[in-house]
Amino acid sequence: MDSPALNTQAMIDAVAERAASADPLALLEAAVTYAGLTATATDAMVDHYVQAARDAGLSWTDIGDRLGISKQAARQRYAPRLEVSGGPASEPAAIAPRLATCLQTAQQAADAESSTPGTQHLLLGLLQVGVAAGVLDRLGVTRDKVLQAAARLLRPHETGDGTRAVGDGEAYDTVMRARRFAAGRGQNLARTEHLLFILATDPGCSARRILDDLGIEAAHIKKELADHIPPPPRPGRRGRKLAKPGRAERACSFCGCTDPHRAMVHGPGVQICGECVTLAGEIVAAQHEQADRALQPGRRLIG
Repeated sequence: MDSPALNTQAMIDAVAERAASADPLALLEAAVTYAGLTATATDAMVDHYVQAARDAGLSWTDIGDRLGISKQAARQRYAPRLEVSGGPASEPAAIAPRLATCLQTAQQAADAESSTPGTQHLLLGLLQVGVAAGVLDRLGVTRDKVLQAAARLLRPHETGDGTRAVGDGEAYDTVMRARRFAAGRGQNLARTEHLLFILATDPGCSARRILDDLGIEAAHIKKELADHIPPPPRPGRRGRKLAKPGRAERACSFCGCTDPHRAMVHGPGVQICGECVTLAGEIVAAQHEQADRALQPGRRLIG
């Protein structure tokens, strides 16, 4: 291995070559630029080996101990961030700028708790800006109410790798679902309204539990979003064959998801995923309960 002195001399020579001048200020400027480049490369190298350690099953506690920092500091410095952009070819809907702002707010909320981002953090982020913020405001959802409901409903717990989680910790996967949902509706950008739709129609997520606690039904949110999210494109009647049931490329006719692992109920020319079937059952049950209450003695039926 080369000695530090030899490495330093090699860098000095590289700076002199980059500056191509004997002027001290030109050399100083070149040195600062070169230092920035080498620091970036060094950080990328460390990031690579941190990820390799994670892939090998080491916890953030193990990694933090080796780096001389706490597990929280290690996770916040090296864990993948929620503010995603672009995406693989299979995820054609990119992140719109306002949604990116909401994701940054959600990540900050999770960092403040030293927690893995969950759907409750996404709900907090959606209060920041965009169509979703307007919808939640009209429905009376505020940051304080979300935080209070989360404190009542969600318990922190330690995950298997030593990471502290509050809620479901499924923020990244939920964002990916919103991107697929947007693409399934023929839109090339995932926006705040797409993410809010996914949160509202996922019965098992922490955000939905909070919305239920606040008395906000999924049907109310869907009604508010109706003018912002187009229906899924219909296949042409001529020149196209319907795919056989079970094919991954067929999307849910209700929410547009194309997850091949999600159960689908098939009908003539349509299919509905299991989550939407569950949601429909909940909506019908709620309507029946409301009708029963209205018909009870002593209550006035409001048309």
